[in-house]
Amino acid sequence: MSQEKTFIPSEKYRQMLVRDGELRFQEWQTNYINYRKKYLREVSGKS
Repeated sequence: MSQEKTFIPSEKYRQMLVRDGELRFQEWQTNYINYRKKYLREVSGKS
């Protein structure tokens, strides 16, 4: 089995990083929004 290295063109690598960043941001934003909704429900319930 040959383990020859194949290189990714810089533009393709940049696009992969951007896509990964967008997915991570969407995941973070979803978690943040759910946490915020839960917090606001708890705070409004205590009043």
